[in-house]
Amino acid sequence: MIGVILWSDTLERKAVVWCEDQGDLAFLGSGCAKFDHLGELTAGDLLEFDVEIEGDLRRVNNPTLLKGYETHDVAASLKNTLDATKVTMGKILPFPSPIPANAASGVPSEIAI
Repeated sequence: MIGVILWSDTLERKAVVWCEDQGDLAFLGSGCAKFDHLGELTAGDLLEFDVEIEGDLRRVNNPTLLKGYETHDVAASLKNTLDATKVTMGKILPFPSPIPANAASGVPSEIAI
């Protein structure tokens, strides 16, 4: 599976990972196999890993840091993209609410005969 680190604590060497299957978030902690070779992980890092289910908790196992993804601040990157694509909208005209054809009958106009 591939995922993006959303939050990490470099001192305690743990992280929360969003998974490509859009299921529950996965926990990356010092208990997973092959964790020490990764070095310092930060939010925005892209990982390939196996998912291990322990009760209600999804754990990252055998993570590999994917190279070529250099942006570590995902939130700032998304905000910058949004700022660059802002569109100025002109005057917005409201649509009038539909009035029943026969207000006394309560039958909506789209089905009134």
